[in-house]
Amino acid sequence: MNRRKFLQNSFVGSIGASWLALGNVSKSLGQTTSSSLGKHEPFKGVFPIMQTPYLEDDSIDFESMSRQVDFAAKGGAGGMVWPQLASEFYVLTDEERMKTAELMVNKANGRLPMIVGVQSTNYWKASLKLAKHAQSIGADGIISLPPYTSRAEVEVAADYYRALAREVDLPIFIQNSGGNYGPAMPTEKIIELAKEYPSIAYIKEESKPVTHRIGAMVEQGEGILRGVFSGGWGSTLLNELRRGCVGTMPGSSIVDVYAKIIDLFLDDKREEAQEIFDKVVSLVRFKGNFSIAMEKEILTRRGVFRNTRMRIAPYKITWDEIDQEEFEVLFNNLKPHFSV
Repeated sequence: MNRRKFLQNSFVGSIGASWLALGNVSKSLGQTTSSSLGKHEPFKGVFPIMQTPYLEDDSIDFESMSRQVDFAAKGGAGGMVWPQLASEFYVLTDEERMKTAELMVNKANGRLPMIVGVQSTNYWKASLKLAKHAQSIGADGIISLPPYTSRAEVEVAADYYRALAREVDLPIFIQNSGGNYGPAMPTEKIIELAKEYPSIAYIKEESKPVTHRIGAMVEQGEGILRGVFSGGWGSTLLNELRRGCVGTMPGSSIVDVYAKIIDLFLDDKREEAQEIFDKVVSLVRFKGNFSIAMEKEILTRRGVFRNTRMRIAPYKITWDEIDQEEFEVLFNNLKPHFSV
């Protein structure tokens, strides 16, 4: 089974059926208990966290954002997500978030699902407003960090997701990042919420040890969750796929390469998948030194963005000749695998 069929498969039997067809490599998520699924569900594959491009006056560059939607669709994305941490949601106004989400839904035009980020510190009313707006414009789902200021406790986070589930009918992704971004919710609590509110159906798991937590979520979520996704720029993607992860949410700049890795994995071409994945991980490690601006550098090089501008420091990449030389090597190593 190749990636295209994997993404297009109807939801029959279990979400993990396509993985099980490959042998004993990964675990099934089991059959969902939900009686209804959206037109794009179940969500699978590469769901890039879309970057936010800016013009020189710091306004959002809607033309570049439109190109990014096309870029993701042509690159084999299973869906797209905006705005999250890598999208700089924390420096966007609510009006900017709503207007840009509308543009993205319209630009996608049914080609791939749009998942809208609705988190907003600990002020739930703002998040509920954003969630209702996402539903009104035809978004396919919402994703949210838990309340992440004032050291919110797990039960506070649980009440927040319950409030979202009561407010909208869309599938909900819990982004379980931990650290500075809310409490790392225990697997048992997430399963409890999914049983209570079936629309809380997907997880983006990023808490450490992430691969083991994904495995536990898949195992304990059998018959309850519709899918477990990962983040972390896809740095442990092959390990996660072997544990039953159904998708990943990296940046958008090399969405086609991540899609190719999944394609090869599903075609049981593990050595080739590993070879390309190793090149990706080398770039991801280098990228960590330069924040989100490096993601925008790649998008600029690939003709999607005009610049690497950010609204927070560092406003642009600051690197020396050695950094430049290393980037060129890592970027050129991946060029043969670009398809867009």
